[in-house]
Amino acid sequence: MAERALCLEPLELSGRERSVLRSVAVRGARSSLYCELEAGHGQEHVAGVRGDTGEGAGGPRWWLRWWPGRRVLEARAECGAPDGEGAVCRVPGGHEGGHPADRLEAELAEQGLADPAHSAGPR
Repeated sequence: MAERALCLEPLELSGRERSVLRSVAVRGARSSLYCELEAGHGQEHVAGVRGDTGEGAGGPRWWLRWWPGRRVLEARAECGAPDGEGAVCRVPGGHEGGHPADRLEAELAEQGLADPAHSAGPR
């Protein structure tokens, strides 16, 4: 199965969103986010808010979802659907489009958008 490109639409966390994340003990969240859905998806964009939440593997993660004129910060479990090559989908359940494998770091590096904070910490 050929890998498809990710959307990579950029977005900055707002001060209010950073405050909410601090209030629920998410530490080390990046301010600059990029859509992790496959390119060509519908109106919704999704970015994982990385950081240490104290949740074990498989627990809910924090996500920022956005559409024109609307943003939602929420905790949701990962999709987990298999991609046919042994990898699982790492975007939130109920997402638009296909099931991208965990390719965010590689694609950001290819685009020259990666920085040390992107590869630090668990997904």
